[in-house]
This record gives sequence, C-alpha cells and structure tokens, in this order.
Amino acid sequence: MSDGGYREEVLNVFLALLLSKRGVVNAPEKVLQPEAAGQRAMPDVIVEMRGLRVAIEGKVETPNALQEALEQAHQRVKEGLAHLGVAVVYPESLRRSDFSELKSALATAQLTGAVHSESGILEWAGDVNDLVEHLRRALESLVAQDVVAQAAKELQAGVEAFSRRVYRTNAIAGRSAKVLGISKPRGDLVGRIAGLIVVNAMLFQELLAEQDSNVKTLNETLAQGHLQKGFCEHWKFILERINYYPIYHVARQLLLKLPAGRDVEQGLQKLCQVALSIATRRAALRHDLMGRVYHTLLAEAKYLGTYYTSVPAATLLLKLALGFRRFPYDWHDLEAIKALRIADLACGTGTLLMAAAEVVTDNYVLACAQQDRPPDLSGLSRVLMEEVIHGYDVLLSALHLTASTLALRAPEVTFQRLNLWCLPLGVRNGQPRLGSIEFLGRSDLPVEVDVFSGASQKITRVAGAGDETSGTQLPKLDLCCMNPPFTRSVGGNLLFGSLPKQERKNLQKQLKKVLQRPLPEPQKRRPSDYASATAGLGSVFVAVSDWHVKEGGRLALVLPKAVLSGVEWAKTRRLLAERYVLEYVVVSHEPDRWNFSENTDLSEALLVARRLREGEEADDSPVVFVNLWRNPGSPVEALAIAHAVLEGQAPDLVTGQGALSPALGEKTFGEAVSLPWGNIKAGAWLWGCAFAQADLARAALHLLEGKVWVPGQGTTAVPLCPLGSLGDLGPDRRDVWDGFKEAQTATPYPAFWGHDANAVTAIAQGPNRYLAPLHQARPGRPLRDPGDLWPKAGRLLVAERLWLKTQRLAAVRCSDQVLSNVWWPFSGDLTPEQEKALALWLNSTLGLLLLFAHREETRGAWVDFKKPVLSAMPVLDVRSLRKAQLKSLGNAYDTLASESLLPFPQMAGDSTRQRIDEAIQEALGLPDVSPLRKLLAREPIVCLQPLP
Repeated sequence: MSDGGYREEVLNVFLALLLSKRGVVNAPEKVLQPEAAGQRAMPDVIVEMRGLRVAIEGKVETPNALQEALEQAHQRVKEGLAHLGVAVVYPESLRRSDFSELKSALATAQLTGAVHSESGILEWAGDVNDLVEHLRRALESLVAQDVVAQAAKELQAGVEAFSRRVYRTNAIAGRSAKVLGISKPRGDLVGRIAGLIVVNAMLFQELLAEQDSNVKTLNETLAQGHLQKGFCEHWKFILERINYYPIYHVARQLLLKLPAGRDVEQGLQKLCQVALSIATRRAALRHDLMGRVYHTLLAEAKYLGTYYTSVPAATLLLKLALGFRRFPYDWHDLEAIKALRIADLACGTGTLLMAAAEVVTDNYVLACAQQDRPPDLSGLSRVLMEEVIHGYDVLLSALHLTASTLALRAPEVTFQRLNLWCLPLGVRNGQPRLGSIEFLGRSDLPVEVDVFSGASQKITRVAGAGDETSGTQLPKLDLCCMNPPFTRSVGGNLLFGSLPKQERKNLQKQLKKVLQRPLPEPQKRRPSDYASATAGLGSVFVAVSDWHVKEGGRLALVLPKAVLSGVEWAKTRRLLAERYVLEYVVVSHEPDRWNFSENTDLSEALLVARRLREGEEADDSPVVFVNLWRNPGSPVEALAIAHAVLEGQAPDLVTGQGALSPALGEKTFGEAVSLPWGNIKAGAWLWGCAFAQADLARAALHLLEGKVWVPGQGTTAVPLCPLGSLGDLGPDRRDVWDGFKEAQTATPYPAFWGHDANAVTAIAQGPNRYLAPLHQARPGRPLRDPGDLWPKAGRLLVAERLWLKTQRLAAVRCSDQVLSNVWWPFSGDLTPEQEKALALWLNSTLGLLLLFAHREETRGAWVDFKKPVLSAMPVLDVRSLRKAQLKSLGNAYDTLASESLLPFPQMAGDSTRQRIDEAIQEALGLPDVSPLRKLLAREPIVCLQPLP
C-alpha cells in the first residue's frame, strides 16, 4: 500500500473477486489476483457474466467520483469494450484497511454506483450483495428491452414510409434499379432497398461526425435544408476526402437518380429522424441490424432459396464455434488474429460474419484482460475488416450492407479494403455461372462476367476504396460459417428458381457437371459422392466449404433439420463423418419457432463441426446436443445459453443422468446432453435431439438397443428387429400415381386413400377408394406397369407422413390388400396373428417413441417417414414371440382394433392407447410405460405446446 492508500485497481480486483465468489461473474485467474493489481496496465477490470463482458470502473469517494466512474463505464459500453459497465464509488476508509482484512471490509462496505448497460442506466446503493441484485436486474432489462428488435422495428417503419412516399412511379424505380443491379425492378422492392442503403449512409454520417469535425452532423444537414442536394454534396466530400466508398457511393447515386420535389424531401426527413434515433443505440449497431430489416422487407428469399439467419441464432452459433476455450488461439495478439480466416460463402447481409466479428472481439478483450494488456479495439476492427473476414454472395445490394454493417462497428477506422465479393449467378456470355459453388475444387476464380454489373464485365469486389473488378481467391479457412440456400431439385426443381426457366435449366446442367467432375486430389473423388442436389443447394455448399477448411478448422452451419436424419442428406453426413468431428447440434423445440432463419417456419438445426487433423481419432469426443425449449429472442439470451453450454458439462445420454439446463434467471431455455461421436457418426444424428425432454430421448436410445427404460427404473429386454427383416414396404405415391388413377367404380385394385384425422380413428380399416390402370403416361412422367406395383400392396399400412397435432394412428390394418397415397403398404410372410401384434406395437407408446425418433422433420409437427429409414427402424420381432404371447396380443387386437383412439397429444388420457400398452406389457413382461406415454404427450412436437 502506498502512502496515499490502495490504488483503485486493487479495489476493483477485490470487487471482481467477491462477485466471482458469489457466482455472478467469471474471470481468468490472473485477473483475480489483488496482490498484483497495483502493477496492472489496465486500470479497469474486465470480467464475464453469462457470456456478457462487464467492465468494473471504480473511484474512491470524492465529490465527482460517481460522475467520473459513470462516464468511464458509459465509454466502455459505447466503444464496445463491454456490454455492462459497473460504476462504483468506494469509501475512503477502504484505502487504508489492512490488506489481510480488505476483502472482508469491502464485502460489508456501503457502496454507491450505477450499472450502465446497452438498455440504460440503473443506479444503486448498498453492499456487494445489492450490486449482485442490480447486475441481475440489468441483465433482465437487457433481455426485456431487446435493443436490436426495437431498432429494427423503427428502421423498418421508416424505410417503408420512405419507399411509399418516394417510389411512386416505374420510372423512378427503374433508375434506382440500375444503380442496385436489379434486372427486374419492382417499385416496392427497389424503394425498400434504396431506403435502407440511404438511411444506413445517414446513420454512418452521424457516427462519423463524432470522430471527424469535417463531417457534418445530421442536425447540421437538416438545418441547411434541401436535403437531397445537401446529402449529395456532403457525401461527395466524404468520398473524395475520407473514402468509405461501400457506404456512400451507392447511396449518393441513389439520391442523384431521384427527381427533386416535396415527396423526396419529406422522405429524406423521415429517414433522418430514424437515423438520429438509432444512433443513440450503439448496441444494436454491433449486430446485423440492417440485415435484419433487409430480411424482413424483401420478398426475394423464397425465389433464391435464401433465408437469413436471425441475430440471436447467429450469436449462439458463432459463440459455440469460436468459444474462447474450445477454439485455442493467441487471442490477445493482433498479429496472430491477423492470420485468422473466417468466411461465409453465401453471406447475404453478413449476419453470421457480424456475429463472428463480435465473438472474436469477446475473445480478444478477455484475453487482453488475462494478459493485462490494454485492448486496441480500433486495431482489431481494422484487422477484422481487412484480413480476417471474407464474404461472398450473388446479391450486390446485400453485400454493400455487409460492408457498411462491418464498418459501423468502428466508424473511426478508415479501412483500405474489404474481402467481400459479388459473384455472378446465371448465364453470361454463353457461360453458366454458379456463384460460390464454382469454388468447388478450386481456390481462385478467373475474371468472368459479373451478374450485377454489365459495365464491369467482371467479378465485383466490395472494397474500401471502391468496387474493384478482378479475380478472387478463397483462402484456407479457420472457420466457414454459412446459412446456404435451401432450394431442392424435387417438387418442380426449384434449384436456381430466381432465374428464367431456360437459364435455370442451363445452370442445373452445369451443376450436374460440377458435381460429377473429379476433384484434383489423390483419391480423385467426385463431389457427387458427398453432395446431393436432391437435398438442395445446402448440401452442395457444405461440400464446397469442406474443400477450403484447414485441418483443425471448423464449419458453423445453419441447415434444414433434415440434415440430421434425412435420406437425401446422407451424403453430407458421410462427408462430415469421414473428415470431421461433430461438436454441437442445436435444435429448437419451441412451437412455431422451429427455425433459426428469418421469414420461414421450416425446422432447422445449428451445427458446429471441427475438421480432423491427419491421423486424428475422435470417436470418443462428445457431441453436445442442445435442445432448446425456448428459442432465444435476443443476443443476450443467446449469449447466456452459449455460456452455459461452453462452461457446463452435458451428461452422456446413455450412461449419464439428467441434463445440463441453460437458464437466465428463472427462465430455463432447454436441456443439453451428449453422445460419443463414434456412436452416432455412421447413422442418423437425430438421437440426441429427437425429443425436447432428455428422459424421452434417453428412453428412445435404450429402446434402440432392445431395452425398455422407464425413468426411475432399470431396463428390461424386449425382442426387436428391423422392420425390413419382416417384409417389404410398397411403392411411394409417385409410383402409384405413375401407374394408376382414381376409379369411380369398383376395380380389382382397392386402395386406402388419405389420412383424415377425424375419419381414421381406429386401427381396423377397409378400402375407401378403387384405382384403375393408366392407359398412357402423365405429362413429364414415366408409365408404370400395374403388374409391378400391385404385388407390393399390403394389409398393414405404416404412415408415410403425419401431422402429429391432430392425427391418431401410426399404422392401420385393412381388411384387404391395398395401395395408398399417404401410407406405406407393408407385405411379407407374417401370419395374421403376427401382423396384428405388429399393428398394436406400432400404435403403442414404445412403437410411437421409436417411430417419432425416426422422423424426417419438415416443419415442426409435420413429419415424414422415408422408406429406407422405416425399413431399418427396430420394431417388435413378432417372429420370436411364443404362441401364448401371439395369442394374447391377437386377442387384444381383436378387442381394441375397432376402438377409437384420441389424437396423439391426448395419449396420456387415452384409455384405448393405455389398454394397447397394457396388452404389450402383459404379453412381454415389460414394466408400466405410462410415464413415457405422459412424457410423449407433452412433447412440443406432438402437442404444439411449449414446455414450462
């Protein structure tokens, strides 16, 4: 202690230590060393709270101490060093306490201060425990006041108002469309994009004015009047004297194309007001705010097959992929970070790249705190923009927003280049161009036609000093993050669906050639061995990214949930199984929020996989499955979930018990469990996340191994075998449709058509249609011989698809052999008694548990069951049952087959389902499975109700 008493750094460290002991914050061990605090280079202390960075700014009691500490805390939040700034005023008496007693003295001292967060200031007074409570309240406030959502809502309203007021004619839209590179202009679409780009430039001007006195504030521009002329002149000045080409060139060109008039002036005034409002919310600008609005405003997504990742999902995915401990790196060293390479091959507006930049910032700040080095955030921003981040897309307007959004993170930094490239998509000069897909098997693309720039005739790079035209090279990557296009080659073949029909056909042919072309590596494998266009372009993009990821590098992907079990995605799973270790799988079980992308209700999954090093074995590595009961609604919630998963230990689903439960306050977000990679990599990956409730997933996994497990009890063996070993599943609906048509009178070809939940209520059914052979093929389809199809008819039918919310039966048994359009006919050499037993099993709790775990999920409760998956699915081995067991189950079938069952969500109170379970339990000597039936009934995918 000096003559003047302890320095404030010592008190700050002791305070961090007390907060750490109370389980509120985490900090590196080196930070929590009061003995060395007096020699620290950083006067403030940076710690972590539920994934958020917290800066402690303390002052010893003086008349202006609180104001000074609060200003410093505010500055830390404003510059992005911390999410929360804690201003503390210490009593003067603490400075002269004995060092051995300082900790206990601080614990009971009366303090004053404030917690400054991205959502506001919360003043407090009291001891350390009171500070703990106010930190928690600040965290709750951050969650409740989602600054990104609030800013996005205001921004969207302003842009839409601008578009309606200004873009009233096709002529105005047409001129702006040329600037934006939109070949088929639509007034509302062009106006929205233009408004977003212009307000973005205004916002950047306001932030730039804080750093450069030569740049006017928005209020100064407003006061001068004649906004169109004023902005055009001032933005020209910025372009010539400072730069920021990606932000101001296109925005200025858009203003120049607008006719002068009252509507334009009023529209620009509205955008100015929005920009001024948002400029006060710096936290929103550290995320892809512009992209969030871009996603909402535009209707291009369904044609391009591009759904844009939500900000919370991007935050969660990249935090898991680049976790401070999971991704070892010299994070404190800017020279080391300069060598890092992160890319998105379908980056859109850069949501994932922004999230990656924020996580790198997290890691850098925490590492600097650990090494006691002052962080250089401006230097980090320059390194991120000029070296680390690489983005590729086919939409130039989206890429310009990516450039400006990255720049908004640090408006004081003038960058010389950005590695953002707009690649051509379509037929140019007779050559089909596939965008980023052309990186398959190659790291560079030659100078070619740019789909967005007829003048340049080349690939366009969005750079710091202007759009450059040249070739581009994709480096070897430490991380490739993507939410690739989802369009598939089935259901009308929507691959490249945004293009004219003939152009689309040309690109589809070119894609086929690319997938068949051997890659230039020793094994000479073809991309088609590891990618399927039937699954969609997403599968192809995964294969492209694999080519460029370093050993030890990672993939961070947003994909349809079908990637976990879908037949069409088997090649993608094979690629990852051979070359990677899967680290994290995140799925949402929240009804109506099965997705992680904006503007879709399709079920999706977040995947993180690490590429194996040569000779590395990773079969024992745990794959962590995060089953979200609540999809995070804000970046703060996403950070809390990621923090819990990264810092916690997810138990093994088979050998462990319980689950890791990420929570924020009293709000539980779900459960996390793990499975060894070697146990799942060769098959489907759905097992760890088939159900929201860990005990239900645990029961399904035990059952897969032929054991009935009920929570709180042991296991009991049950004889199972693959369904395909008992017989064959019949033709699918396309094959039936290629050979038959519906008949109006009775024919030799009875059918069971449809699955009306109110009509199909019992296991026993009869034909409800008749079919007649086609005399000629349908347009564009082959003609199938009824003689090939009818032998595959069967009495036992297994559901091909289900809407779990309303339907009641997974299988029915018909009085006659039938074909179907939504059921799989099952035929084999089973006796009637064996067939009856199998029908009961498939509708029992145990049968449903296995069936639902083998689903291919499209949109929540809307699920499919593919023939290869069903054929391999374990079912009761009815051939191994004794005569007495078969007789018992046959009698139960005869009694219950005509009884109505309730819809699946009501199975807990369904007396018929209960009697089916009891019949199976009695015949096979199994324990009471009613606890599993109750768990299954409350599964969100079944009842469409959230878990509490």
